[in-house]
Amino acid sequence: MRAIVVAGGETEGQGWQRWVRPGDWIIGADGGAAQALDWGLLPDLVIGDMDSLPEAARSRLEAQGCQFVQHPRAKDETDLELALRYAAQEGAQEIVVLGALGGRLDHTMANVLLLALPSLAGVSVRIAEGDQQALVARDGETIRLQGTAGDLVSLLPLRGDASLVSTRGLAWPLQQDRLQFGASRGVSNEMTSGEAEIQVDHGLLLIVHSSAPAG
Repeated sequence: MRAIVVAGGETEGQGWQRWVRPGDWIIGADGGAAQALDWGLLPDLVIGDMDSLPEAARSRLEAQGCQFVQHPRAKDETDLELALRYAAQEGAQEIVVLGALGGRLDHTMANVLLLALPSLAGVSVRIAEGDQQALVARDGETIRLQGTAGDLVSLLPLRGDASLVSTRGLAWPLQQDRLQFGASRGVSNEMTSGEAEIQVDHGLLLIVHSSAPAG
């Protein structure tokens, strides 16, 4: 099962169409459901404390038979975290998060770090915004990226140093190297062809893939 989770970040929504496929399970993270409606997407489910979902949007969703999973406002998780955990628990094997970037810096950073949730291990999860995507490689994983020559790829450790990192298809290759947490060595590498491969033996590595501008 493939899920699309729409968050309520301040985004223009450009390029969301490239990430949505027929048959996807559409989940709105609280006010993200209203954003989905603005894009022409009808959520199958809305989850959160409903404090940022306009009443008009809720009424429209209720009329369409949308499912609601409501949580108290006093909670330890953000609405997006609740949505990701729910999707994984219900068997989603691939999750694409839209509308998670922009606006408040703390929200943007927290949303990106959600990719590292232990409960998402074994699930393909990415945050997408237009021509950019962010995903993580965990211990022993190999990530393959599809794109074009000139695409930018940045590799940033999230949990201490990332050890024995090897790459294929990047202009500045790594061969069982260590990327140090907090250092910028892995920023702005470039794809040399239509496919790149990143392997990390130990650590948690954030991968940001940005498509090269057309032309």
